[in-house]
Amino acid sequence: MTRSLTRSRRWTTLGALTALTFATAVTVPAAATPDDHPRAAADARSERENVVLQWNQQTIEAMKANSRATGQNTPPPVSGRTLGIVHNAIYDAWAAYDRRAVGTELGGDLRRPRAERTTANKRKAISFAAHRALADLYPAQRATFDAKLKSLGYDPAEAADAAPGSPAAVALAATDAILEERHQDGSNQLASPPYATAPGTYTPVNAPQDVNHFDKEALVAPDRWAPLITADGKTQQFVTPQFADARPFVIDDTAKYVPPTPPKYGTPEADAAIEKQIERNAGLTERQKAIAEHWQWPQEGSSSVPQAWARFVSARDHHTLDDDVKLFFALNIAEADEAVVDWKTKRDFDYGRPITMIRYAKSGQEIKGWAGPGKGTQTIDGSKWRPYLNTPGFAAYGSGHTGFTAAGAEILKQFTGSDRYGATGVIKAGSSQIEPGLPTKDVALKWPTFSAAAKEVGYSRLWGGVHWEFDHTEGDAQGRKLARDVWAESKRYFDGTHPDA
Repeated sequence: MTRSLTRSRRWTTLGALTALTFATAVTVPAAATPDDHPRAAADARSERENVVLQWNQQTIEAMKANSRATGQNTPPPVSGRTLGIVHNAIYDAWAAYDRRAVGTELGGDLRRPRAERTTANKRKAISFAAHRALADLYPAQRATFDAKLKSLGYDPAEAADAAPGSPAAVALAATDAILEERHQDGSNQLASPPYATAPGTYTPVNAPQDVNHFDKEALVAPDRWAPLITADGKTQQFVTPQFADARPFVIDDTAKYVPPTPPKYGTPEADAAIEKQIERNAGLTERQKAIAEHWQWPQEGSSSVPQAWARFVSARDHHTLDDDVKLFFALNIAEADEAVVDWKTKRDFDYGRPITMIRYAKSGQEIKGWAGPGKGTQTIDGSKWRPYLNTPGFAAYGSGHTGFTAAGAEILKQFTGSDRYGATGVIKAGSSQIEPGLPTKDVALKWPTFSAAAKEVGYSRLWGGVHWEFDHTEGDAQGRKLARDVWAESKRYFDGTHPDA
């Protein structure tokens, strides 16, 4: 954890203390079904009452609501940072009521006496912390967050005059310390609009390419990213490139997680990647199409995917409130730091997407490819090759979907002591928004392990035609390496031995 501001802030903060839904169903474990047996009913009740799960879902809903209000998808690094801040605040507020755990910003300075370390106080501190963080991240939705706080039995007005030493005062001190740090982390949250990119942060090497009219001569560097002029006439801008230089939450050196240099255009490795992607695109099955479309998650961002996995584990393993505070803290700090490393990789290598590299390589040649909705695979000119999914507005290498889910899978593996997952799901027949009527029958999904789930998400981007194989393989290795280090740091916060404390 970067603590450059912490010591000067600790005493002033202590002073303040004394003042698209997809048509997919994921099957939850039997223990979450109240009709089965008393223990199951208790677990279902626990999930409804577990404020960590409730505020996690509230955060996801806030990102969706903001996406709908602005007409913009939530950028993946913003999603990771948002979840990281909320669950950092939840953890730091909770830590004051644990006998050993230390907060990431104020260490053990907020520790409450043993008699106050009750579940009721933990729930209240967690709720006020999450509310404070979300109101800072999405101020336009404050009324929604107030309503959530009220539904849990708390008065939002208490935050304005919290009694010294109360759970609300503890929560505000812990959260405000985090927010002060995060407001200066380089993400540009406080810009107008939030997360706007400052002029000069990034300039593309290539001129924009019209998705419907490829101009080979304008692509001066085929293995570098080229903004697309999309079907609605808008020109892509590289999404939030400033996150490449943003301050991580716990890792110290982002450079050590950056993967090797991707292959240059014209090398045998790049040529093989092009041929493989053409072959994959031409042979898409209904199942592959359905999975590619399902795992997009544009409104809440790809870092939100592992949240559902963690919620499943919470029910499956009968988590306590304390368990979920720790799990969702480690998970979302990993997602937030993965956002920085992945965006550093994307911006620094600036690697081209399949839509431009394949068109450049195969322009004037006949190839097999998906010809568009309802048209199947046809023989087309290489300059008209198209992916199954729309290409995002940022560089290819490495895959964010892979990195975020690999990091999530690794945290869950470390936390539970096993790669065992066990969830199932279904993509309903006829649910496609890309090709109406597809899939023609339900597509059953099964994830025996967290690794299998993460691999499916990563491969969905290959089937979607927006990534290269090496985007996936390197993203997986990088995400897992980062997650293991975040887990080691998290455990030291949990047991009170972290050196920053």
